[in-house]
Parts: sequence; C-alpha cells; structure tokens
Amino acid sequence: MNKIINKYLIKKFFKTFFVTVLIFLSLGVVLNLFEEMEFFKNLNLSITVPITLSLAYVPTLILELLPFIIFLSSMFYFFNLRTTKDLLSIKVFGYSNIRIILILSIFSFLLGLFFLFVINPITSTLVKYYETEKAQYARDVDHLISVNKNGVWIKEIDDTGYRIINADKLNNSNLEKISVYIFKNNKYTKRIDSEFAVINTNPWKMKNVYVHNLEENNTIFFEDYELKIASLKLVKSS
Repeated sequence: MNKIINKYLIKKFFKTFFVTVLIFLSLGVVLNLFEEMEFFKNLNLSITVPITLSLAYVPTLILELLPFIIFLSSMFYFFNLRTTKDLLSIKVFGYSNIRIILILSIFSFLLGLFFLFVINPITSTLVKYYETEKAQYARDVDHLISVNKNGVWIKEIDDTGYRIINADKLNNSNLEKISVYIFKNNKYTKRIDSEFAVINTNPWKMKNVYVHNLEENNTIFFEDYELKIASLKLVKSS
C-alpha cells in the first residue's frame, strides 16, 4: 500500500511540475519572441527565424528558474491536495506532513540531478546554436552600433573579415557580459567571452576572459585581456 501511495504522490507532483514548466516555457517563448522580432525587424526574414531562436534560448531560462518553478509547483500541489481532500485520505494510512514533504523533497532532488546532468548539456548546445545563429544574422544589420532591448550590438569590419560584439548592457564606460564573435573569410573562427570591459580606452581592458578558438578547438582563460577596436561610427540606435 505504501508503494502505491508513494507512486501516487510522486506522479501527482510530477504532473503539477510539468504543467508549471509548460506555462513558464510558453510565457518565456512569447516574451522573448517580441525581443527577437525587434532585433530582426529591419531584415527580410521569415517569422520562423525568431521563433526558432526563442525556442533555443528559453530552455536555458527555464533551467535557471528551476528552483522557483519547483517551489511554485509544491505550493500548487499542496493546495490541490487540500482542496480535493486527498491529504486527509493519505493521512488515514499513517502519512504525516513531514513524511509527504520528505518524499517530495527526495524526488525534487533527483529531478534536479536529472536536469543538471541530462537537460543542462542540451540547453548548453541550444545556447551555443542561438549565439552562433544570431551572430550570423547580425552581420546583415545595416548599422555598426545598435543599442536596443537585446543589449549592445557592434559590427566591426576589417580586411580579413568582421567581428560582432554583443553585451548585455552599457554601464557608464563599461560593457557588461560581452561576447565577441570573430569571422574570417565568412567563417566563424573564434569567440571571446568576458565579464566586463572598460571601453573608454583603446584597446579595451577586459576582465576574466575566455577565448574559444574553434579552429584549434581549445579554450584559454585570461584574467586581463586587451581588445583592439577600430574607429566606429554610430549609424543607428534603437
């Protein structure tokens, strides 16, 4: 009997958790879709492009919100147990509140491990796809510098190729959470990720930098890094 009740508790909780994830996923896709459409508004592209990018990016947000989602799922779950009087029926079989919470806590812990070791690598791949694809489309934008809801975007062209620089936000003379995508002969060759950069000097002073070399398939960490920037002209800001 105990196994049947345990299975019932876990199955009902997982159903509540799954519905909550679907709600957050749907809201995330819709909200992020507006941002992607804002970014691609000047490009003659199908609606499937921003939809695909939103679907690739939102799962990472869901993973980051996982503790909050589990908390909300637990609240909905216990509220449902109480309103349907299932809690009273379960207590008749000797289940205390602590025992129920312990069962769900163990299941939540195992669920967290599943997301960490199985779902997390998948979302990492999706984020890499998202960043690469967006950097590819960014080269077609008709301006060199853009500040919008998607952050700061800079396109810099030289004799060997071009660079797409993206940062979450501009804070005084600092760019925060920067990714630099380097293309040579229209081939994506390198990505530079930095915690922040001081841009009131040239070269930029970057901190805590990871340089991902796709041609040599390696990653190097630099505590301090300098990025030489050519003269940029502000053409459009939105």
